[in-house]
Amino acid sequence: MSQPVLFTSRGERLALGPEMGRGGEGAVYVLPKDPQRVAKVYLTAPPAEQGRKLEWMAAHAPKGVEKLAAWPHEVLHEGRAGGPVRGFTMPRVNGLKPIHLLYSTASRRKEFPTADWAFLVQTALNCASVFEELHAVGHLVGDVNESNLLVSPRDATVRLIDCDSFQIRAENWVFHCEVGVPLFTPPELQGQSFRGVERTPSQEGFSLAVLLFHLLFLGRHPFTGVFTGQGEMTPERAIGEFRFAYGRNARALQMTPPAIHLPLATLTPELIGLFERAFAPDSPRVGRPGATEWYRALQALARSLRSCAQEPTHKYPQHLPACPWCQMMATRGVAFFSAPGNTATGPRDFTCSFQEIESLWAESQRLLAPNLATPVQALPMPALPDRLPVELQSEVDRVRQSSVAMLVGGVLATVGWWVMMLASPKVGGLLLVPGGTLLGSASVMWWLSRKYQRLPAQVAEQQELLHQAELGQAAAQGESERFKEDLNRLAERARQLLHGLRAEYSRLQPEFEAEQRRQLQHRETLQREQFLRSALIEDHEIDGIKQALKSNLVRWGIESAYDVLKEDVKQVPGFGEVRTTRLVAWAKEVEKGFRFDPSLAVSEAERRALVSHFLQRKASLRSRLEAEVAPLRKWSQEMTKSSGELATKLEGAQQAVMRATLGMPAARPAVEAALKPPVWEDRRVLLGMVMAVVLGGLAGLVSRASGAAEPVKVALPPAALEQVEPEGSVEAAVLPLDCMAREQATTGAPVLERLAAGSRLEVVAEEGGWRKVVLTGGREGWTGPNCWPPP
Repeated sequence: MSQPVLFTSRGERLALGPEMGRGGEGAVYVLPKDPQRVAKVYLTAPPAEQGRKLEWMAAHAPKGVEKLAAWPHEVLHEGRAGGPVRGFTMPRVNGLKPIHLLYSTASRRKEFPTADWAFLVQTALNCASVFEELHAVGHLVGDVNESNLLVSPRDATVRLIDCDSFQIRAENWVFHCEVGVPLFTPPELQGQSFRGVERTPSQEGFSLAVLLFHLLFLGRHPFTGVFTGQGEMTPERAIGEFRFAYGRNARALQMTPPAIHLPLATLTPELIGLFERAFAPDSPRVGRPGATEWYRALQALARSLRSCAQEPTHKYPQHLPACPWCQMMATRGVAFFSAPGNTATGPRDFTCSFQEIESLWAESQRLLAPNLATPVQALPMPALPDRLPVELQSEVDRVRQSSVAMLVGGVLATVGWWVMMLASPKVGGLLLVPGGTLLGSASVMWWLSRKYQRLPAQVAEQQELLHQAELGQAAAQGESERFKEDLNRLAERARQLLHGLRAEYSRLQPEFEAEQRRQLQHRETLQREQFLRSALIEDHEIDGIKQALKSNLVRWGIESAYDVLKEDVKQVPGFGEVRTTRLVAWAKEVEKGFRFDPSLAVSEAERRALVSHFLQRKASLRSRLEAEVAPLRKWSQEMTKSSGELATKLEGAQQAVMRATLGMPAARPAVEAALKPPVWEDRRVLLGMVMAVVLGGLAGLVSRASGAAEPVKVALPPAALEQVEPEGSVEAAVLPLDCMAREQATTGAPVLERLAAGSRLEVVAEEGGWRKVVLTGGREGWTGPNCWPPP
């Protein structure tokens, strides 16, 4: 196709030089007369709207824009000045390379051989700066993708290209960006046409976040991971469903990062928060972080980077306890960064012996057996006297004497009461009165003696003190036992952990030597791997594998023939059976070109990588050992201090028990004997005496009641009726009261019969107020003076 005749807006005809490159909509040519600029010529004339956009951009170039982007300088017209717009001139960008060649590990070794992670962080920082300045004048990149940014291998300088696709805000008009790459498109625009769509800074914030993620995570896409649900999860679908594979909610979203990946926690908390916000489900509503926020966070990250002690090419944030690149090399066998030229810097050999940690180990064993304080042995308890002091014993004796007197008085009174009620009131009274008097007076003396007796109060007070002291001693002993159990448990746990670390440390040297032997034995395998790693997919034409698919492979960490043969290509979206077969066939064809060179030993880079790996393990183990010993120092001091406090507490408790015991007036048997009441002071004995009195009264009442129950009917015998009463005899009389007839005219005589009031009796004799009457059956008995009314 012949080149069109082009004129500038000033009417000058423009001569084109050789073609530099070609894309889907145009080609870029060298300008022989202006080596600082190039011309982009569209394959077909663009729409009129695009022409007006280019004319406005050329006339309103922002100040200093040449440092940011290949901004249109002058519009080119076909056939004549003012004719149809057919292209534009722009600054020539020299020495810069597409940004995807930097974050792809295999291509980085070739195109950016000295770049480490600090270089990628600086590139991300420069990207944020470029976007920040462009947004400050109201314009958006719009079509953010891995092809329209170039980066300098020398100083990480970033330039934007394809500026004619930018979204440009004119004075009263917006020229839209009508193209875009799905993997950089926010969820709310996925699957939509960009025609007539005015994009927002928040939507561009999503695209910028994806670009920065690519740089920081070595080509990984934030929405590319392992889907644990049903069906195929393409990156576009994952973006639309907000399935951020590295986020804190990734597991709930059925997503996990790829097997080999840099953890999100490698970044600073501020950057982690920005990525979470940029990819969160509510981000379209609340907005995403802008370029200024990213710039500040990346600047803080760049300042925090430090070099790995084992491998200087490894840079990582200082808040991490260990180098993440060494860890991935140790666990996954992948070296993301290494010195160029196959001549790695750093240590050349590895040695590991117990002597290197012997002092630390000895310290740990000493700390695990802290110098615990023990309580001073208590002195033997002095013997207490077998007897109470004289003044206390005299008080006890007075109480006992009064108690005996109470017993005697109570017994006499009870017996007298029974006698009076059942036999003779006179005799009973002789016992009851003195017994009651003795009981009352002895009770008063007993009560007064008990009231003013000091022994019970003194003993109760000392027993309470002794009880509290014994409780305190038991509590202190229990606390001491628990302290010993906790001490032994924690010490045993730490001891097992330390022994495990020591054993692992001791295995390092044998493992290193075994790995060295394995390297020597597998020289051919290592040479083959190195050969296959050097065959980049990017550099080869593979049937059916276009650039978009190659970029997708890079996002999944498949960059070389080695990766194709090692990884599962089918997991990459867009690769079915046919394309996978073609890719594997290409890798195997590459492998056929390998020739083993027996004269070449293990490469210096691989040997030093092995040394670095084991040095990292060694440093990690030592760090872990130091991390375990460090808290033991404080723990040992605290245990020593706590044991001293417990010993003091135990000593105080023992002394309190001794003081309370020595405060007793005499030995326990003597005190118990003095305080033990006599058996007759038992309530049951007192209750028995009361019952005896009550029973005596009841017995007397029953006896009297039975004597008056049936009136005595006296019938004179026939002989007595016929007999003439002698002169001077007493006539028959009616008994006015209940009475008892006795054998003789005395109150102590036995009772013959109880007589009821109203009985008609024959009186046969009278003596001293006593009357002799005829009883039932003809017997005679005497009735007392109280039975008859006075004459």
